[in-house]
Amino acid sequence: MISEQQEKWLVRVVEMFMRYGIKSITMDDIARELGISKKTLYQFVGNKNDLVMRTVQYHIQEEIHRDQCLKVEASDALEEMLLVIQNVVKEMQMVKTNIVHDMQKYHRDAWEVMQEYQRGHMMQQVTENLQRGIKEGLYRDDFNQDVIARMHVAQAFLLFDEDWFPPTEFSRDTLFQQYILHYLHGILSDEGRKRLKAKLS
Repeated sequence: MISEQQEKWLVRVVEMFMRYGIKSITMDDIARELGISKKTLYQFVGNKNDLVMRTVQYHIQEEIHRDQCLKVEASDALEEMLLVIQNVVKEMQMVKTNIVHDMQKYHRDAWEVMQEYQRGHMMQQVTENLQRGIKEGLYRDDFNQDVIARMHVAQAFLLFDEDWFPPTEFSRDTLFQQYILHYLHGILSDEGRKRLKAKLS
């Protein structure tokens, strides 16, 4: 269990990693940003890899809480997806694209935790949204839910691949918007398409 102060530190470190990437940030940079000594920082975490792991775990907890709130707030499955777009686009605007690469190359343990989150919670959220949308008549019912959910989750991280989507040519928020709309148009029923058109107009 972390203290309120330590939680504030994690929030600020998450923001630093998202804005500047992970590799380029040193423990000196972090201590300076937090306004604490390196000794105090190392009393909280053993090393940078430990800090990256803690920030990833904290970020995942926040994402799970956000998803639960959006599900309750949304009046239907389509609105839930549109609320997800709004929230993720805000986040995308501050994320440096190499953060995924940095985790994959330099912090494999943290990346494994992210993949577990991807295969677990994200898959569950997408699957439940598909089931909700089908039940509400907004999504088609003639596709393999497991295949579509896996494709959707797996493709999300492709948006961070700079070989395919150089940041000088594509903004993250535009990419995600197009990605979600493409996904929705593949699963919406006729009624769902009408609802989407009305919500976007």
